[in-house]
Amino acid sequence: MDKGHIYDDTYKYIFSNKRIFLQLIKSFVTEDFVKDITLEGIDLVDRSFISEEFLSRESDIIYRITLKDTEAYIYILLEFQSTVDKSIPIRMLLYIIQFYDLLLRNSQKGLLPSVFPILLYNGRANWTIPSNVKELIDKRIPEKYIPGFEYYKIIEKDIPDDVLLKLHNLVSAIIYLEKRKDEKGLKEAINKVTDLIKDENIIDIRMFAIWFKRMFRQKVDIEEYDKITNLAEVKNMLTAIADEIMQKGIEKGFEKGIEKGFEKGIEKGEKKERCAVAKKMKDLGYSVNEISEITGLSTEEIAEL
Repeated sequence: MDKGHIYDDTYKYIFSNKRIFLQLIKSFVTEDFVKDITLEGIDLVDRSFISEEFLSRESDIIYRITLKDTEAYIYILLEFQSTVDKSIPIRMLLYIIQFYDLLLRNSQKGLLPSVFPILLYNGRANWTIPSNVKELIDKRIPEKYIPGFEYYKIIEKDIPDDVLLKLHNLVSAIIYLEKRKDEKGLKEAINKVTDLIKDENIIDIRMFAIWFKRMFRQKVDIEEYDKITNLAEVKNMLTAIADEIMQKGIEKGFEKGIEKGFEKGIEKGEKKERCAVAKKMKDLGYSVNEISEITGLSTEEIAEL
């Protein structure tokens, strides 16, 4: 598998988590409408809904959002090429037009929904492409006939480290690590990163650990990787089932979906161990839904503990 594809599907995996996606836009999109987006008001759009005509690249993500009882969409193009690509604004516009065409074929009632386009770029080179496609077009005809389309840029290299550390969340940890392009810088960043993510949702930390391994396994030794995965254990609370999950669930589950791999590992865990984990989580104040999601126990079983 080539490096570009690894970047694409690994980022697609991490930002398919609604909490992490919401953290991304709340942290790095400064438009006012973002303030009104809630976790309950977002849903990842299934590829079967979009069809193969749209989002042909595995790296692209689209979420349906609710804004004041109105449906809208946020489209993220993940761009991890080593060189700056002049075609990006055109490609983003094309995808959105294809999406609108798909909607119109299903129904022509009412207005088309808004689509907010985001470019997430992690390259070393400066992003020099204009934010509006209009700037790429020769204007020898009246400008009113020149199509305009603007996209929102999140350029990782341009985000200062002090801003990332101040944000103190999982997405800032992702970008902080991504900015470390050499092995030495990466190792020095790991201790800071574990502090950034220590208060995050346990499932999100596990997903982060898988993302980290996928992205940096060629650059760090097992001891450095363990600093991340040990944190994911939340003070050894899940030690009893972690080996089963990591060894048999995660690696296969990554290609098919982490949820399937995680569930497979949980199913093989002893009921007694899962109940012990659930009871410990209750003592630590986790919600019934979080406990159920992690242990595989029903809400009724958890209530009886």
